[in-house]
Amino acid sequence: MQLPYTKLILLLMGMLFSSNVFASAFTPADNDIIAPSNSNIVAQLSVAEINELVINSQYAGQTERLQGVLKTHLATLYNQNPTPLIGYLYARVLQKEHQFDAAIKIATEVLVAEPNHSNSHLLLANIYMTKGEFTAAKGHCTALIGQVSLITVSTCVLDVQSQQEQLIQSYNALKKITHNKNISLATAHVLSEMSYRLNNYQTALSYISHVDLQSAPVSLIVLWADTQLALNNTQQVLNTLAGLLTDNSNLEDAILLRLAIAEKNTNAVSTKWQTMMKSRVALRELRQDTFHASDLAHYYIAVAPNSDKALYWANINWQQAKMSTDKQLLIQAKAMQRATL
Repeated sequence: MQLPYTKLILLLMGMLFSSNVFASAFTPADNDIIAPSNSNIVAQLSVAEINELVINSQYAGQTERLQGVLKTHLATLYNQNPTPLIGYLYARVLQKEHQFDAAIKIATEVLVAEPNHSNSHLLLANIYMTKGEFTAAKGHCTALIGQVSLITVSTCVLDVQSQQEQLIQSYNALKKITHNKNISLATAHVLSEMSYRLNNYQTALSYISHVDLQSAPVSLIVLWADTQLALNNTQQVLNTLAGLLTDNSNLEDAILLRLAIAEKNTNAVSTKWQTMMKSRVALRELRQDTFHASDLAHYYIAVAPNSDKALYWANINWQQAKMSTDKQLLIQAKAMQRATL
């Protein structure tokens, strides 16, 4: 399983402040096809309205919309008036494009100006965790002590620790801390993801069963779909994900991929989703779109088996992201390669 994007710590941001932004996927080359009118629209928006656009980018059909224009405009705003909010939003958009070093630079500047900017600490925790720099990630989690709730800090720290071969211990600790307490969607998401990685699929579903997928972050939709696929509930995946949008051509790669996997696993006569995903993959490969490397590797493992391409894209993904799911994807691709020798 690979969450688009982004990882689960970012969901915590939505539980802290009204100015929060969620992780989502972005295709760098999509900036080429954004209508000029969108540039004019974004340029006329207030910072609060731009913030709202970035917040909405977490939802299905929205994760790649306007990102290129937003990055350009936020860069200009930050150069003109580097407030913590503008800097945070700018760093978030850079992070979406996997421009991690640039995002770290801007988010660090925010913290110099406002050391207790909680969202920037969470953003940096996420970026460093994605890069496999777990000590730095945990440092930003612990910097939140005294600023946010104990459960939020614990979720952040234990999510990082779970990436350091401490999955069972981290899960048990977070479960104990949250026992009989009301928890945020972010913490429920982390508990569900940990359960998934422990192969406790029914438990994973129990943490997110109350969530309306129509208004859920894409990363949670993908987690739900992967858990259902692990339970062989392929028809439920097809029925649910197909109804998320009126125009399915706007579905994110990660969601479309799960539809293609479910369709293939049902041995259905129709190949609608596999055909759509094949076209999407061809486009990503034409653009050498490294942001979607994990989806491409997963596609060549689970939908259209090709050991050379699976390993190629899994290696590209590993160069960018070094969390447990990225490691497992590389292991799968290498095993597939060995099996063909």
